[in-house]
Amino acid sequence: MDRKLIFFVDFDGTISSEDICYTMVKTYARDGWEELNELWEKGVLSTVGVAQKTLELMDIELNELEKFFNTLNIDPTFPPFVKWANINNFPIYILSDGYDNYIKLILNKNKLNIPYYANHLYEDNGLKIKAPYLNKECEQCGVCKTNLIKKHLHSGFTSVYIGDGYSDRCAIKNCDYVFAKKSLVDYCENNGIEYYSYKSFDDIIFKLKQLNLS
Repeated sequence: MDRKLIFFVDFDGTISSEDICYTMVKTYARDGWEELNELWEKGVLSTVGVAQKTLELMDIELNELEKFFNTLNIDPTFPPFVKWANINNFPIYILSDGYDNYIKLILNKNKLNIPYYANHLYEDNGLKIKAPYLNKECEQCGVCKTNLIKKHLHSGFTSVYIGDGYSDRCAIKNCDYVFAKKSLVDYCENNGIEYYSYKSFDDIIFKLKQLNLS
């Protein structure tokens, strides 16, 4: 039976071919960023906390970073997925705990018009993070994906979450179907959360058809 689907999709390592934040930090940050990242993954530091400390380890201007962002690519199966969703009138929202600076650039480069929510990089005596979608009651992630899902999920829609990592953990608990890869698979298995594994967006379309959801 056909249903009205709505998709909530992570960006880094999900839509993008690689984790852009990780690659950016690995490329430009001085020593110390790995220890900060471990504290973030353990929940000791929030996204905003670890991001600001990590940005202080980076001696690069934003315009130079944008040149780096422009060299990065997306999963080649994502544009056909977007076309398929549009034909079927299935909304897509990008929910990212990364930065809108590169999301906007990469979407424009690929001629994709999709609403997105993310943190923002700006300069003020060095690089700084702005987190307009922070949940002040929690503050663990810069972008509260749970709040955004609740904002956009309307009655009659079946929700599908697509992700790969740490910042997706709360979000998946608020969706009907979960597609996971990388560390998100481990989290789902360790916490008894039903999920479907995927390698590409083609896999997701195939599975949704197999489940009679589209």
